Amino acid sequence: MTDFHPTAGAQGTILSRVKANRAQAKSALEALAIRMTAMPASEARSAQKKFDAGLAELEVTDARIAQLVENDIPQEAAASSRLMMMAGTGTGARFYTNDSDVYSDPHQNPDSPSFFRDMRDARLGNRDAADRLGRNQEARASENRAISTVAGAGGQFAPPAWLISEFVALARPGRITADLLNKQALPLGVSSISLPKVSGGAVVGVQQTQNTQIANTDMQTTSVTSGITTIAGQQVVSLQLMQQSGIPFDRVILSDLAFDYAKQLDLQVIAGTGANGQLRDLEHGASVGTTAYTTASPAFVSTTSANSFYNALVRAVTAVATTRFLPAEAIVMTPTRWAWCQEALDTATRPLILTGGASFNAPGISTTPTAEGAAGSLLNLPVYVDNNVTQNLGVATNQDEVFVLRGSDVFLYESELQMESFDSTYANQNSLLVRVLGYSAMLPDRYAASCNIVGGTGLVAPTL
Repeated sequence: MTDFHPTAGAQGTILSRVKANRAQAKSALEALAIRMTAMPASEARSAQKKFDAGLAELEVTDARIAQLVENDIPQEAAASSRLMMMAGTGTGARFYTNDSDVYSDPHQNPDSPSFFRDMRDARLGNRDAADRLGRNQEARASENRAISTVAGAGGQFAPPAWLISEFVALARPGRITADLLNKQALPLGVSSISLPKVSGGAVVGVQQTQNTQIANTDMQTTSVTSGITTIAGQQVVSLQLMQQSGIPFDRVILSDLAFDYAKQLDLQVIAGTGANGQLRDLEHGASVGTTAYTTASPAFVSTTSANSFYNALVRAVTAVATTRFLPAEAIVMTPTRWAWCQEALDTATRPLILTGGASFNAPGISTTPTAEGAAGSLLNLPVYVDNNVTQNLGVATNQDEVFVLRGSDVFLYESELQMESFDSTYANQNSLLVRVLGYSAMLPDRYAASCNIVGGTGLVAPTL
């Protein structure tokens, strides 16, 4: 039987495969060595064992490569190859990371130090190894690369990552003012809401003498009514997008529609006209109270009463108390108007509205910074900022308004928000209709004095 010796071509194929495997193992070992520099001691000990085992495997692989090379080239060339691959002491093969001056190609410099051994020795306190690693890092940092992440120059191998589940929703204002009202469940099966109201009451008087007529005045009644307003929105989506999207895309649409529903309901509470199916807003309640703040020189506080916004608020709060006979519960304004109040300074350039904590004679307090919702207090009433408050009033359409409100008196009826999808009608075009729907009614004038609106030329949009 004759011994089988692979041909030069077969030998070359095996050699290429072994070299490729070695390159892959070397890359993994290099990555581990870099990670070990940042590991805590408890993890580094385990990683060190793995590193040493990998180092030994590379030495075995290099010996295998040397044998394959020896079988494929003349003896003198094989001897030179072995010398270059296993140069140094009897500790085994050396390994290299780049062609820098520190760690060079073994074919060019058989006496070059081993990068991996230096990684291990540096962790054990070898200063020379640490110094070589530092110089190698500087050399690598200074290398110029012609390839980049630009498309056509390598960029296709660095694709973008689409983190679909962390999509950015559209920013929308909330329903701040609506949530300050007395919210009720909307009754089913009705086309309007009506409440009887006593408009003129009976009287009680002092009987002047015994056995004479006592006071007798008939009670008068009326009613307050609201129609049912429908607030709804829809979106038609292709079935392909719904089924092929990386996340349930109907949830994306429904949540966006729900957020806009909240905004639109709040706008109805603040600016609904009562016509064309809209709610009657706080302004359109019968005989709603108003306080004029008319001045060309507005200021948060001023010794001139007409110029003082603070004085206008005092008048509005007093109007609620003296006509409703119960106190106001909140003040609602735009975030810009509240910022204008906050920037007001006294004669010593100290802020008039303090940022919480103990205060002395402060007209207001500012709480945690917020874009919407509770922002502080004025006249010992909580201040709420709402981005939906109207800001285009007046002849020049540049005025906002401020509500002094007893929200518990104002009834807001709402149905459950219906979020549904329908495919039957759109099946012939592979589409899906996604819809949000809610019904509401509002009675802003159960007590007309429950809301007093401050407005006028003094509320021209401020420059901050």
